[in-house]
Amino acid sequence: MKINEIISGVLRGDKTSISRAISIVEGEPGSKNSRMLMEKIYKNIGNAHIIGITGPPGIGKSTLIGRLSGIITNSGKRVSIVAIDASSPFSGGAFLGNRIRMQESLARNGIFMRSIASRGMEGGLTASIWETVKILDAGGSDYIIVETVGAGQSDIEVVNLAHTVIVVLGPGLGDQIQALKAGIMEIASIFVVNKIDLPGAYIAIKDLQDTLAMSPQKGWKIPVLGVNSLDGTGFDELISSIGAHMDYIQTNDNAKEEIIKKELKVIAMEELRRSFERKMNAFLSDQKNGEILIKGSVNIYQIVDSILHDDKE
Repeated sequence: MKINEIISGVLRGDKTSISRAISIVEGEPGSKNSRMLMEKIYKNIGNAHIIGITGPPGIGKSTLIGRLSGIITNSGKRVSIVAIDASSPFSGGAFLGNRIRMQESLARNGIFMRSIASRGMEGGLTASIWETVKILDAGGSDYIIVETVGAGQSDIEVVNLAHTVIVVLGPGLGDQIQALKAGIMEIASIFVVNKIDLPGAYIAIKDLQDTLAMSPQKGWKIPVLGVNSLDGTGFDELISSIGAHMDYIQTNDNAKEEIIKKELKVIAMEELRRSFERKMNAFLSDQKNGEILIKGSVNIYQIVDSILHDDKE
């Protein structure tokens, strides 16, 4: 399938074309095809609401996402899910675990899901995640749910991508409250305490509410909700809070501006990273430069400066 056919397919909402487009931006980052793809679809993006879901591992994020996406789909909206998984340090591939079973279950309900390896990127986001989300946006998704690897503090970068950030926690916060104080508190649009049926759940909600009461909140007042992802308790309130936050963004020019600034930063940082990698690889592939490094005849900071200011690409 040629790149123009893939682009046309994405804009029609064809899932095969969408999958191939994502494979291009993930497998050929910065390539001619990748750049052409993103430029061609860009005028068709901006319609989807992006929900970032993060929190500690084992807290039940995937179960919550399964129920949440099903409810939204049943309301007549189109949902896509991007699950960012931890990756092998050797192959860069995702440790999929039960993702395949989850993907098959969601597909039966018409929900598109893509699992992407983090490839060791800091911030809980992969290098190509922004392009992946924009492809799904252009492909007609009304909601795009992004689940991070659940690496705690590193997940803070999800705010550069999502319109609404849901931080999922559980009963018996313990060390989790320390993570909140370290910075993850600042990224939440909505706090959710999952497994509300377990002992300590309501204490956890109260702890979060008390912590929020001592923190400055401008404009949007962050709700703290309790849910049970297995039986659906609390999901009506969660859906309502997501809708309220969508309305807040759409009617708040400052919120819209912040989202655009974050997207600009994501694109610029990614282009700079790719440019640096190309320059670094070119430098290291030159045998003469290898000899210079071994001899230590040039200050390494001077070498870095020469790589950064090399305009030949």
